[in-house]
Amino acid sequence: MTTTPSSSASSAPRIWSQAELEKEAQVALDEFVDRRLAEPEGTYATHFKARRKALVRLFRKLAGVDKLSPPADLLREVIADEEMFAALRYIAGPPVSEDDLGVLVTRSLTGITQKALAEDDTLPAAVLKLICKMSDPFRFPWIPAGRPPTPKEIREAIAMTSALHASQALQTERRGYGRTVEQSLVTRLEAMGYVKVTGGRSNSKPKSGQPLPHPYPPKGKVTQPSHHPAFPHFYGECTVYGRKVDLFIALKSGVMIAIEAKDSNSALNSTKRLLNDTAAKAKHYQVAAGKNVISVALLSGVFKVADLAQAQAAELYLVWAHDLDEFVAWIGLQS
Repeated sequence: MTTTPSSSASSAPRIWSQAELEKEAQVALDEFVDRRLAEPEGTYATHFKARRKALVRLFRKLAGVDKLSPPADLLREVIADEEMFAALRYIAGPPVSEDDLGVLVTRSLTGITQKALAEDDTLPAAVLKLICKMSDPFRFPWIPAGRPPTPKEIREAIAMTSALHASQALQTERRGYGRTVEQSLVTRLEAMGYVKVTGGRSNSKPKSGQPLPHPYPPKGKVTQPSHHPAFPHFYGECTVYGRKVDLFIALKSGVMIAIEAKDSNSALNSTKRLLNDTAAKAKHYQVAAGKNVISVALLSGVFKVADLAQAQAAELYLVWAHDLDEFVAWIGLQS
């Protein structure tokens, strides 16, 4: 791969020089730091307040309930409420996931189904009994002691559990930041007239004179050219020649763009996410589809410049989430 920048009229996206990679990587890192520093007074506080509210509702709902013979209908109401059920699971120490709780309660892979909850009065009670058995003795000392809590214990338990749950929710949200970046690109594509195809149907009818999209490939698996979307259409998350991508976009020339959004929180993580994952897919597409598939990484967060250069040398094109304008303009010129 050449190391000189591509012009916007090129048949391929921009190629960054070493100096440009250093500059853009620093911009991405700065945005990552600013995003994280804004969390305590923003996203984290929002999560904390929501988790606290759910815990208060849960405690009020279960006040005075005998854990040995709780009312089945009351517990069904708790389990059916997403926020209260999550709060209930965070009483365990450590908190238990919904899937794990289902296996632990039922001793089966089926887990807790809505049908079983509705038909079996013993199942809701079994959920509460197991949570009580697994309860965190440091946050909820009154549960294993079998006594009523003091007002101070309740206040402290709510504060600690809200913080614990908010922290975990924020970690989950951080891992999903790549999806936010991906959606930004989708919005830009749709503003250009592109149409997303899912399950064999596009989200809108093509304009007059535009070709109909190919039928969405079975199970979202692209295994041959006939499965490719037709310009101006694109697929969301799908499997392209055996490898998952976030977006698969058709250009007017018939060339496809396989895009993966990559958000990294550390230099070490950038090696794994960029080189071992996305750059490896670029090489795979060269073998599977030749030059007909262009592999693009949509980047946000922290990346080592050496990894960026190595990925670019492996025919992986790099697009920065903090500046989609040039890439979107390039796509527009291919039309």
